[in-house]
Amino acid sequence: MPTTLDQQVAQRLTRLYMIALMAVGLLSITGQILIQYSLKDSLDDAHVVNIAGRQRMLSQRLVKMAILLINSENLAGEASFYKDDYRETLALWNKCHEGLINGHLAVEHEVYVKNSEHTRRMLQELDPIFNDLNNKMTLILNNKSFNKDEILHQILLDERLFLDKMDSIVFQYDSESKERVKRMRYIELSLFIVTFAVLLLEGLLIFKPLASYIRTVIKKLVDSEETLRLKNQELSIANQKLLDTQNDLLRMTEEKFELIRKEDKVRSGALLEGQEEERRRLSRELHDGIGQMLTGLKLHSEKFKSLTIDNEKQKKIFDDHSKLIEETIEATRLASFNLMPAVLTDFGLSAAIRLLAEHTTKASGIVVDVETNLEKRRLSTNLEVNLYRITQEAINNIVKHANATNAKVMLWRQKNEIELLIIDNGVGFDPKYLKKDSSSKNGLSNMKTRVNLSGGSIKIDTKPTKGTNIIIKIPDYND
Repeated sequence: MPTTLDQQVAQRLTRLYMIALMAVGLLSITGQILIQYSLKDSLDDAHVVNIAGRQRMLSQRLVKMAILLINSENLAGEASFYKDDYRETLALWNKCHEGLINGHLAVEHEVYVKNSEHTRRMLQELDPIFNDLNNKMTLILNNKSFNKDEILHQILLDERLFLDKMDSIVFQYDSESKERVKRMRYIELSLFIVTFAVLLLEGLLIFKPLASYIRTVIKKLVDSEETLRLKNQELSIANQKLLDTQNDLLRMTEEKFELIRKEDKVRSGALLEGQEEERRRLSRELHDGIGQMLTGLKLHSEKFKSLTIDNEKQKKIFDDHSKLIEETIEATRLASFNLMPAVLTDFGLSAAIRLLAEHTTKASGIVVDVETNLEKRRLSTNLEVNLYRITQEAINNIVKHANATNAKVMLWRQKNEIELLIIDNGVGFDPKYLKKDSSSKNGLSNMKTRVNLSGGSIKIDTKPTKGTNIIIKIPDYND
């Protein structure tokens, strides 16, 4: 049965495209394999260099602990702690050394070390020094009798030799790693050139002849132009119907998404409201429960001050006990304040923000000024809570990340709008790199969520070394 024109075109196109795609696919897969192999080698090399470098640090740490253990009479009760730490560090040092020599590291994760002939010779030269230093350190660990000054002098001499040899080995590992990366770059560049050449040949030997063939086919199709025009008209009608259907589907989808968005907003609002209610409950329990018990404990403790205590040690213990009670009371008050300050419920947003600024200045040394025209005005409960949490989150970010010395909080009501402006003179940040700091990102996300739930807008104006300005505007129609 003779093949039709469309079958001929399809067969030829399929054959040529399969050839082109197989060539490009093969080169792409080869390149990907090389890249993955190169990345694995680079990670392994970096781990080996890190372990080799850490050997230097471990040797220095062991020498310091050896000195402490030799003079253990000055350590009193700490000798056992240092001895356990010394034993663990010595075992890790031995394990890393054996792994480097044997070519198989199993520290943190398993890595096979690619030791060149030169590196093996360097490790062989290091091994006697390591063994000598290890024997002396083991001697100290086993509490064998020895001359302290002599063994200490020998350890310091061996450590200097070990560090010099280890420096050379680290540099050698790093140099060999760079050479492997360089070779892989040349291979990948060669593969890229080959791929480009294949694409060029495909264009000249496949796609150019194919274009000529298609022109011939199109010329043949011109003879059936009238039939094609009628089919196009039918297709146009069908497309219009499809477009109408798509528009209806798009409208329904938008309505569905809008409903989901509103449900998410209601859900988020309910979740935040539940969190705030739980914070109020915990704050009351801390203040009315644990706080009152601690205050009672402090009063009972005060009664003991009338007693005469002749023993200085017991007097110091009593003073420490009283100080600990006061610190616990202060920590409980601070935790209760952070959960839900009573001043926010009793006296309103302005008083709560001023108290937050005072606590921040006292705790961190950052001077926080507050300006507001809401001293005698109360807002809705949810709006006050949201504005307070936004201010609290912004000030926490300033304390943790801004390295600022001054900050200002300005809270104003103008017409039917509440404007909150938080300014600091800190280091600022680049918003593009904010995703690297998950804590700051979550904090800003919580602020934006609260602003959106209140129907407002938030703008963050910041640049590295230029400080940060946070401008929040929320509508308020309650007179």
